[in-house]
Amino acid sequence: MATEVKTGGFYGWWLLFFLWVVYTIPIGFAFYSPAVLYPFMIQELGWSRGEIMMGFTAMMMLLGLTGPLTAWMLGRFGARVTLAIGGTIVAIANFLVGTVGHVYPLYLALSFLSGIGISFASVIPVQMVVVSWFNLRRAMAMGLVLGGGAVGGFLAPQIINQAVRAAGDDWRIGWSIIALASVVGVVVALLAIRNQPADLGQYPDGRVRQGMEAGSGTGATRTYRTPIDWTLRDALKTPALWFLVIAEVCSLFLWHVVATQGPLHLQDRGFDPAMAAFFYSLAVGLSIMGRFTIAAVGDIIEPRFLFAFGAFCILLGGVLFWFVSPEAMWMAYLYPLLAGFGFGVAYVCFPTITGNYWGQRAFAGITGLISPISMTIHALVAPLAGFLYDLEGTYFTVMVISWLVGAVGLVAIVLCTPPRPKTKK
Repeated sequence: MATEVKTGGFYGWWLLFFLWVVYTIPIGFAFYSPAVLYPFMIQELGWSRGEIMMGFTAMMMLLGLTGPLTAWMLGRFGARVTLAIGGTIVAIANFLVGTVGHVYPLYLALSFLSGIGISFASVIPVQMVVVSWFNLRRAMAMGLVLGGGAVGGFLAPQIINQAVRAAGDDWRIGWSIIALASVVGVVVALLAIRNQPADLGQYPDGRVRQGMEAGSGTGATRTYRTPIDWTLRDALKTPALWFLVIAEVCSLFLWHVVATQGPLHLQDRGFDPAMAAFFYSLAVGLSIMGRFTIAAVGDIIEPRFLFAFGAFCILLGGVLFWFVSPEAMWMAYLYPLLAGFGFGVAYVCFPTITGNYWGQRAFAGITGLISPISMTIHALVAPLAGFLYDLEGTYFTVMVISWLVGAVGLVAIVLCTPPRPKTKK
C-alpha cells in the first residue's frame, strides 16, 4: 500500500518566490524594457525604426536558436549555474550597450549576446526547476512563476522610462539599470536556487506517495489527455501539431507587432512618451491575468478553447491598437487589456496542449524543434514593421497583414482537435 511522506518546512514555496525574482529580471528588464529606450536612441542617434528594431530581432533570434544549447547547459551544469551564467552575460551585454551602443555594429553584436544570456537566464531553466520541485501542484506553481514576466514587463519599462527622463533623456542610464538588475538576479540564483528537492533531502510538493513515479496523475481529468506516450516522429505526422504551431506563430505574430511597436505608434497617435510607455507596459502586465486564468481553469476547460478565446482577444486588441488616440482613451485602456490577456492565455496554452496531446516523451523534442522556428519568425516582426513604416510613414500595411495573420491563427486553433493514435491491426 502506498504511504505518504511529509517533509516539514518545504523549501519549494520559498523557491517559488526566488524563481519569480530570477525570471522577472531577464524577462521584465532585459527583454521588454529596451522598447521604451528605442525612441530616445532614435532621437539622439538618428537611426531609423527599422535599424533600431534589428537589435530586438537579434536578441529574439538568439533567444530562440540557443534553446538546444540551453538544454545542454542544464544537463551539464544544472539550472542554478545556468541561470547565473545567463544573468552574467545579460549584465555584461547591457552594460556595454550603455557605453558603446551608439556604434551600430556593436549595438547589434551586443543584442545577439543579450539574447544568449536571456535564454540561459529565463524560461527553460526556470521551468525545469518548477517541474523538479512540483508534481501535484505543478500548474499552479508554473503559473505563479511565469506570471513574474508579466509583472516585470509592466513595472520595469516604467521604472526605466522615468529614470531616463529624469536623467535628461539619457538612454544610457536605462541600459545600466538593466545591467544592475541582472546582477541582482545572478546573486539570487547562486544563493537561493536549488535544482531539485533531493538537494535538500526533500520531495516534490513537500509530500510524495512512495512507490509512485514522478509525474503520474491520479483520478479522472476533465480535459483531454493522450492515452499513449507519443514519439516525436509520430507526433510530427499528426495534423494537430501543425495546426497548433500555425496557431501559436500567427496569433503571437500580431501580439509582437503590438508589443514592439507600441511606444512608437502611440507617440505617433499623439500620446506623450510617458503615457506611451505606460500603455505599452500595461499590455505586458495584463498578460498575467491570462496566465493565471490558465493556471486556474486549464484542467477544467479544454485548453484549445481557451487558446481560441485568447487568439480572438489578441485580434480584437490589435484592431483597437490601430485606432487608439488621446481623444478615445477607452481604446487606450481596452486594447492592452484584450491583447495582453490574450497573449497570456496563448503563452501558457501552447505548452499545456503539447503535453496533453502528445505526452511527456515527445514534449521536449516538440518544444526544441518548434521554438527556434517560432522565435525566428517572431523576431522578424519588429524590423519588418519598422522598415515598412520607414517606407510608407504609417503602420497601416503592417497592421492589415497582422490582422490577417492573426485570423489564420484563430482558425488554426479551432481545427486543432486531439490527435488519434494509430492502432495496430
